[in-house]
Amino acid sequence: MEAEINEKDQWLRSNNVEIKGVPFKPGENLFDTVTKLGSIITYPVLKSNINYVTSVQTRDAGSNKTKPIILFFINKYMKEDFIAASRLSKRIYTEDIGLKGNTRIYINDHLSYSKKMLLNKTKTAAKEKNYKYVLVKHGKIFVRKIDTSQVYNIKSESDLVKLR
Repeated sequence: MEAEINEKDQWLRSNNVEIKGVPFKPGENLFDTVTKLGSIITYPVLKSNINYVTSVQTRDAGSNKTKPIILFFINKYMKEDFIAASRLSKRIYTEDIGLKGNTRIYINDHLSYSKKMLLNKTKTAAKEKNYKYVLVKHGKIFVRKIDTSQVYNIKSESDLVKLR
């Protein structure tokens, strides 16, 4: 039952992107920030493609320097194209979008809390077992030991035990 709820929670985020590393400024126009990011990664962001954009408080409430920006696209294909474009571009820093500092900006799938916890545990297990790759695509977690090895889909903590 809990696994089903977690899957539905993740499915509700299937059109969303999480952007981390952008300094928080109260009253800031987040659409302008997202438009600048889209320009840098050569994926133009139009208002007609966006359902909603907001910044969210993290569990670490004392950290007011940055708040993740959640970008809700109107469909998952646009979200996937936006993430793919960000991965093809060079690393993005705050100064690239006209903000102070040299903090790296990360653009990723918007994972549910349970998926984020599983991702952290997967990264730890992968490091301990010398896996080279941990990646997230379409809200799913994958690991791969070397370039030519099998790719494993990590759905739960029990899958981590199977890693050798």
